[in-house]
Amino acid sequence: MFAPGRVLLLMPSNTYHAADFIAAAGRLGIEVSVGTDRSQAFQDRQPAATLTLDFTDVESATAAIGNFAGRYPLRGVVGADDEATVLAASAAAALGLPHNPPAAVAATRDKPALRRALHDAGLPSPGYRVIRWRSQSGPGAPANANPTAEQGFAGTPLEDAVSAALAEGIDFPCVLKPTFLSASRGVIRADDARQFRAAAARIDAILDDPELRGRGADDERRILVEDYIPGDEMALDGMLAGGVLHVLALFDKPDPLEGPYFEETIYVTPSRAGEETRRRIGETVSRAVAALGLREGPLHAELRVNDEGAFLVDLAARSIGGLCARVLRFGTGVSLEELILRHALGEDFASFRREQAAAGVMMIPITGAGVLRSIEGLDAARNTPGIDEVTMTINRGQRLVPLPEGNRYLGFIFARDATPAGAEAALRQAHARLRFEID
Repeated sequence: MFAPGRVLLLMPSNTYHAADFIAAAGRLGIEVSVGTDRSQAFQDRQPAATLTLDFTDVESATAAIGNFAGRYPLRGVVGADDEATVLAASAAAALGLPHNPPAAVAATRDKPALRRALHDAGLPSPGYRVIRWRSQSGPGAPANANPTAEQGFAGTPLEDAVSAALAEGIDFPCVLKPTFLSASRGVIRADDARQFRAAAARIDAILDDPELRGRGADDERRILVEDYIPGDEMALDGMLAGGVLHVLALFDKPDPLEGPYFEETIYVTPSRAGEETRRRIGETVSRAVAALGLREGPLHAELRVNDEGAFLVDLAARSIGGLCARVLRFGTGVSLEELILRHALGEDFASFRREQAAAGVMMIPITGAGVLRSIEGLDAARNTPGIDEVTMTINRGQRLVPLPEGNRYLGFIFARDATPAGAEAALRQAHARLRFEID
């Protein structure tokens, strides 16, 4: 039984996580308030004590949360999405609650800072550089959805920055990415100078999105350029308590992620990797946590594994993205959100172990741009043996934007089976039964 108390969930209005976190709080019988970036968001689900915040102004938002806590005492603060993690750390620190150091979380949100910290710690890490330029158009300008190098920036400061980088020497293949976005948005592989120029132009157009103003897409812009790391991609979800990593799940990503874009599709757990590979992954993530100074709460890590080691591609101070957390169950059916809320309240979570059955999730990819006109085969997909759930997150009539410009999925398919191979096969069979008409 939990002692009386309230947890503040920080979530942007476009989050996937709201319903699952609020439902988890209801099952645990704890009070939850929501801090979000739009005043009307979530009031239908959580009408009491909703707080409107500017996640990009951490100092002012932290002060607002402090005033809020004076009226509604808080026992924990949880950042459910990337945009909210730095503010969650800052607010929890100000309130004297268990927290990650805000500077450590900020480093996970800034890809060059993360690369630098991993390199300084001697961890396996791709070579990297940052190209910088000042935008001439600025966010809000009309963006070419698919610019070529010539259309995108001939004679501009970006062209000068790209030309200088190429003159200094770029090892191909390489990967270009915005320094602050997630869900593979804007991540592009380049195999030669022509592709490098086109990728930079395309990222510049993505950064013209007015919704990114204040989040890193300001007039001073940056692109991270990394060496391409071949190998199998895997993901680790864990929880930190006092700086100690508790591994909750290790996922295989059986579909190759080789570019030019890096759209994730299938996650399956437990991993089929050998014991030595699993050990190396856990050791790499633990060393990264120590190097950054992270101490509390959920953690999601992405790695490339090959004969040279386990290379940490990304690390986030939050749980797995999208609706993918639904694939994880602990104990007798406890959700990942319940574990996160338990930890935020200082309650036990480490005694809960993931269920023994294998499980998998497929993020249904968007294969083309346009308007979604129809979805066929949903009943057949849901009735596929081994399938738990098929949830669509984009509705008919909505516009679809594929990678690298987009950052959403058509929906999610969830499977359970006695073996990882069986769960993977069920996901592929269910997906094959779906048909989408895109105008």
